[in-house]
Amino acid sequence: MASIRSRLLSLAIGLLRKKTSSTAEGIHRRLKSARPRQNCNPPKRLNRDFDIQRSEFEGYPLYELSARDTKPELNIIYLHGGAYLFEMTVFHWKFLADLATELNARFIIPIYPLAPENNWQDVFAMVMPLYRRTVKNADGGRFVLMGDSAGGGLAAAMALEARIQGMPAVDQIVLLSPWLDLSLTNHAIAMVEPDDPWLGVEGAREAGRLYADGHDLKDYRLSPIYGDLAELPPTRIYVGTRDILAPDCISFTEIADACGCDIELMIAPDMFHVWMLFDIPEGRQTRISILDGLSGPVD
Repeated sequence: MASIRSRLLSLAIGLLRKKTSSTAEGIHRRLKSARPRQNCNPPKRLNRDFDIQRSEFEGYPLYELSARDTKPELNIIYLHGGAYLFEMTVFHWKFLADLATELNARFIIPIYPLAPENNWQDVFAMVMPLYRRTVKNADGGRFVLMGDSAGGGLAAAMALEARIQGMPAVDQIVLLSPWLDLSLTNHAIAMVEPDDPWLGVEGAREAGRLYADGHDLKDYRLSPIYGDLAELPPTRIYVGTRDILAPDCISFTEIADACGCDIELMIAPDMFHVWMLFDIPEGRQTRISILDGLSGPVD
């Protein structure tokens, strides 16, 4: 059974977000409201315990975060969620800080261009050169792709694109409530949507439409579930049962498993979209699982 804290948070999310996330009109209202006041910068308090470097990459901000007085051996490109429309939040920063406290890792965080001012091609024009640079700078160290929601879908798409471009594969992919099919045509989604306190199909499809900018939604760079998963790097997926993205996570896992891939799906009962970003008992438990997977050996 879900904890009291998670049930209260789920109720609050439903009251604050469901109306603006479940319809196309709601998405546009939220965009109009959020865009002028969004702030992707890390909270200043993190500077006490973490080394945070800001630079520019391909014309966009790029952050690197690691715990102070460490020499990171693990490089993690982290791709934030937000339906490809909204910026990184304080919840993302707190989540990454929690992981960095326990890991000898460098988090590489691109503030990639957002739709509708930009589209998926603009995003790939930033993140794929970053992938290439990270492989080069890793110098034999471990390299992981991680992302939540839209960022999880982007992480999977990057891994597939890197293989096609002949770049070395990452050691591991970690996908948190990932959006793996922008079309959201899986029939099982209709059974989940009434119980999802956050996301709605119509609103998500509008976000996907803005990001795709007229391109085929079944292109693997937009919806990695349609890609060739035969050589997918070792992958772990976390998703909750109260998330409309769960059915596609299950399908993605089944396809990859049938291809012989090393893939593991963790389904959290009663959990909503990206619950692991929040300070609830289930979120803390999931962060421990993520840390265990990142700290352990990779085949």
